[in-house]
Amino acid sequence: MKILGLIPARSGSKGIPMKNIKKLNGKPLIAYTILSALKSKKINKILVSTDSKKIASISKKFGAEIPFLRPKELSNDVSKTIDVVKHSLKFLYENESYVPDIIVILQPTSPLRTSQMIDKSITMLKNSNVSCVLGVKKISQHPYNSFWNKQNLLKPFTKNFQNYPQRQNLPELLYPTGSIYTFWRKTIEETNSYYGKKILPYVLPEENSIDIDTLHDFFLAESIMRKLKK
Repeated sequence: MKILGLIPARSGSKGIPMKNIKKLNGKPLIAYTILSALKSKKINKILVSTDSKKIASISKKFGAEIPFLRPKELSNDVSKTIDVVKHSLKFLYENESYVPDIIVILQPTSPLRTSQMIDKSITMLKNSNVSCVLGVKKISQHPYNSFWNKQNLLKPFTKNFQNYPQRQNLPELLYPTGSIYTFWRKTIEETNSYYGKKILPYVLPEENSIDIDTLHDFFLAESIMRKLKK
């Protein structure tokens, strides 16, 4: 079975310039995702889709394939990941006659995702009648306790606000971690989405669910890595 690990890594991060190759505990951020994919016992092709020659060079150094540079029109702030996936699949088919059975999207902003988690998501997909396995975590701040800001006045997010005074009475909600999206190729072909109609949750530990977006996230990730190393 052909299983593609696809790592989307554009250069245009505005919050932290070139975030995907910023050093985290001595390694470029993207290196952690490439190395976890290489350690996977199930992924047999690892591709980085990037518009940056620098990101491409670093990714090759750590063992990923970069058969193309992503077009600029697929690398801006409004670009959709589904279009990046379609572009990669089209290139691989036309240039390498490669058609994967399963695709695993691995965002480079999730450095604490492990190869065991990747492999488990693939096993879950194979053993279940679902279209996608999505890495999620339990939310810590429930939206039912949130407010809208309407003309500088707070309005409850939900009309049932006062019916849920205690956390244990709130309905459980899960939030995507951004670390694992595992799906059949046919899911995209049939639904024009990598989610499809049946999404199986893979609940990940909180400490493995950091999605790097700010300098504070870098600090948290480094702290957790040092703790785990000890």
